[in-house]
Amino acid sequence: MTTTVTPHVGVIFKSYEPLASMQKYAAQTEASGMSGGFWIAEAYHWFRKYGLESRGCFTTLAAVAMATKKIPVGLGITSPYMRHPTIQANEAAAIDELSNGRFIMGIGVGKVGIEYLEYDVKVMRPVPVHEESMDIMRHVWSGKAFDYQGKFFKSTMPAYDRAADGLATEIPIYVGATGPYMQRLSGRYSDGMLLAGLTAPHFVRYAIENMQAGAKDAGRELPADFQVGGVILCSCSKDGDKAREATRSYTGTYVVNKIRNIKNDIILGGAGLPDSTWDPFRKAIAEGTEDNVTHLVTDEMMRRFTVISGDPDDCLEITQELVDSGLNLPLLEVVGANEQDNLETIRLMGEHVVPKLKPGPSASV
Repeated sequence: MTTTVTPHVGVIFKSYEPLASMQKYAAQTEASGMSGGFWIAEAYHWFRKYGLESRGCFTTLAAVAMATKKIPVGLGITSPYMRHPTIQANEAAAIDELSNGRFIMGIGVGKVGIEYLEYDVKVMRPVPVHEESMDIMRHVWSGKAFDYQGKFFKSTMPAYDRAADGLATEIPIYVGATGPYMQRLSGRYSDGMLLAGLTAPHFVRYAIENMQAGAKDAGRELPADFQVGGVILCSCSKDGDKAREATRSYTGTYVVNKIRNIKNDIILGGAGLPDSTWDPFRKAIAEGTEDNVTHLVTDEMMRRFTVISGDPDDCLEITQELVDSGLNLPLLEVVGANEQDNLETIRLMGEHVVPKLKPGPSASV
């Protein structure tokens, strides 16, 4: 008999939204019964080219924590290349304290964000960098004295009795995993796996297989409800066409990112469309017009990528398809023309979609 798991749907925004809006979105997420919580993805300075200004992800999380009382507050993701693990650990511990233990730490390469930093990822390979980062953060949170001498990071800290102060000695760490080795790391060493934008069912199943292989290699038995999350573009409106238009440009940006930065053929191939579909996007990148590809994004393309857009019935069908593939933590990247549209999407998903979702298969078996 197949083990099933109740999905937990969350909401995620990049940290370029105004803080006052973030607090409204977070409060609406909680009021709408989104048990997956409210998440922040760290945005970077290059979003200015789109007329957007990035905010610090931990400051944004603090604002979110203060606007909510019960739901998880997650970071999905920041990069271990951006800050030393001791700094990451201290920032995370502060958010966990402020939220009364509701925080989930998420780390991943964040290739778009680190491309301007002086790191050679061919030398500082992602898997060992993430593993060392997780080791150090867990040491810091334990409160025990340690002297860590890794290949990439070093840290020495005296003991502090965090438990005596009512502070957490463990904080869950989820790994953002686009490639197979990071997916294996998720199964071997993390508390949850987060998949990138354009996470279609084919890619979910592929990632879960790699995650399970990593767990098996480590002799680890994952819990039945081990969380597999994915960032899914989302716009829900009683006017389905309006919602689809809201996600079209963002889908184009994600396609360009997958071709130019991530270079993951599994994600694009998982849409089930011929490779020639992406030739106009490749041409736009070569010509420097990759910021003007919205017209190349068709309704079929968005549906194949399980972009959650349309009226509530459309959104339910698409979300259930993702849940049925093993995605038990859909993180809705809400994209609307304005604050009111975003709030409407959260309300409609909470009222008309989430309560109707059926359990999906456990990712641990």
